[in-house]
Amino acid sequence: MTAEDLKKRLLNSAAALGWEATEAPDFVAKQFRGRLDASISMLPTEAYGLRLGAYPAIVAPIVLDEKDEMKSALRLLHSQLVIARSYMSRTELINAHIFLCVVRVSEGVDWRKAIDVLERDEGVCRKIVWMPDSSTLEESYEAFLARTFLASPWRDVSERHDASLDRIQGLAERLLVLAGLPEATAPAWIAAVERHGDDVEAMVEKLVGAKGGTQ
Repeated sequence: MTAEDLKKRLLNSAAALGWEATEAPDFVAKQFRGRLDASISMLPTEAYGLRLGAYPAIVAPIVLDEKDEMKSALRLLHSQLVIARSYMSRTELINAHIFLCVVRVSEGVDWRKAIDVLERDEGVCRKIVWMPDSSTLEESYEAFLARTFLASPWRDVSERHDASLDRIQGLAERLLVLAGLPEATAPAWIAAVERHGDDVEAMVEKLVGAKGGTQ
């Protein structure tokens, strides 16, 4: 898998949510907006700028190793994001992300530790790493997607029309029963209180009548 594969998947995932999903080549430009002089020259050629709804992002490949190459690549990406910010709107700045696609793991490297190092560094923006698994490619992408702003867990939940709105629903009835009121009477007491409001005498009569009817 390549960074281009990740780019395409992200665009499709955003479009599936009904979001505007477009490439933003300015995010990987070599110069700040309004300037002609190149600011950097070593950004990976396979790096892409995207707008996914309200979220701007740079997608790039990464090699996991324990040497300085990974840290150097990360510094270049940080520098590129600083340039990309000059092309973003003020409301986009806080939502900027870098998505990294692992293209190779050096021999002997603990890839989990390496990914943790990358993702814990949020000094410039949030970074999320996709570690493609050729044997379960779709599952590995879905697991990656679930950690991003593109996650949509509500799609996997069956609809319920009778769900309790909160945990205290029915609490009054349970407390009345615990206090010694018969279960059949508790709903009538609650209904009497809600129905009569400030008419205390009428409410008391209904409460007595409801209790008496159960004895």
